[in-house]
Amino acid sequence: MGVIMPLNSDISSALQLLEHIQVTINQSDDIKLQAQTNDELNLIISLLENPIFRSVVSIQDSLTDLNSQIQQHPSILPVDFDLTPGGDLVLNVPPPIYEADFITTTPSTEIDDQRVPEAKLSQSSSGEANSPPITSPGIDESSLPPITNVPYALEFQKAVEESSQGRDILTVKLFKPEGSSLGFSVVGLRSEEKGELGIFIQEIQTNGIAGRYVNMH
Repeated sequence: MGVIMPLNSDISSALQLLEHIQVTINQSDDIKLQAQTNDELNLIISLLENPIFRSVVSIQDSLTDLNSQIQQHPSILPVDFDLTPGGDLVLNVPPPIYEADFITTTPSTEIDDQRVPEAKLSQSSSGEANSPPITSPGIDESSLPPITNVPYALEFQKAVEESSQGRDILTVKLFKPEGSSLGFSVVGLRSEEKGELGIFIQEIQTNGIAGRYVNMH
């Protein structure tokens, strides 16, 4: 599949080319050519420079970009995007989707200090301060297959403990049936002073798998 260039960029390139052609014609000694082309060139250049026309083009580019984002992130909802008055697309795209156990820690009272260990996630989501630990009473963990790669398991556990900074760690294991989702999403937080702050639960669907079997808030 070919790469679709933004229409606004193509119009800007065409405008520069037309202005160059107009300058070249005006510098020539061909009076007849100047008379035949000057009005048409001025009209086209005026159209391409028109703010309303450029806003419409920006909206078209934004819709094309949004369609591409929806194909990459099918879980995008109407509240996840917006258009600026200038027609530019503003997206709040969730982090990439992974298939693995979801691990989190008990957050502290301040947003800037909330951190969770980075882990592969089954779906994306956002969280709030002081949310309680996540547990899964409805799942028998003894029936779950263990991690057989011992070095990886040890390294992973070590990374989780270091990221938790001494806070309690609870492991939640959710199983996603084919063709369905786990019913929750996450969002990553970032501070200009402290950098990446971790990944937090953003939304839990009441009737989803996570909402039915896990006491998430």
